[in-house]
Amino acid sequence: MRKQIVLIRWWEVKENHKDYYEYLEKQEYDPYRESTKRWNRNLQETLWDNNFEVFSLSMPNRHFADYKAWKIVFEKVFPYLKDKVIFIWHSLWWWFLLKYFNEEADKLLLDKVEKIILVAPAVKDILGDLIWTFKFDLNLNKVKKLEDKIIIFSSKDDPVVPFSHTEDIQKSLSKSEYKIFENKWHFLQEEFPELIDYLNSLNNK
Repeated sequence: MRKQIVLIRWWEVKENHKDYYEYLEKQEYDPYRESTKRWNRNLQETLWDNNFEVFSLSMPNRHFADYKAWKIVFEKVFPYLKDKVIFIWHSLWWWFLLKYFNEEADKLLLDKVEKIILVAPAVKDILGDLIWTFKFDLNLNKVKKLEDKIIIFSSKDDPVVPFSHTEDIQKSLSKSEYKIFENKWHFLQEEFPELIDYLNSLNNK
């Protein structure tokens, strides 16, 4: 039986419409720019070939993210989830994960979790992005029950999410597994073989 993966990618938080409109004004348009290839866009196809069933969620309005809207979309995948589900989250998605799993996830969902994989996770405001409706309780009571199922990939040279965010996570989730790199930047590369190898190791168990 294929193991299931729920994959959610990059997003941004703006606290009000003014910030959102200013963000759009600053974006440059280049019709000739080549599309950037990144591991999280290729992951679904790669993992299907390796006997995984991958659900890649497309959240509404990713440049002006709202927790309630995302919760609605996130829960639409639940009827399809079986046992031993692997959740993969990149960067600011960690905010959504923390809030949902710590405040709203029922026992049925928690029992289905095999692994939560966090890549370059953020836990506080960065680069002008604010937590806004994603604000969460840092006590992490429910999440701590899953800390031995959490693995975090982080790089010390990350210019987007400072490595200090990972150090803050370690204070709350000391039993989680940490894979620390020196030169992975913000994990925006085309290939992420370390993650693929780790997922394949789970599939062999």
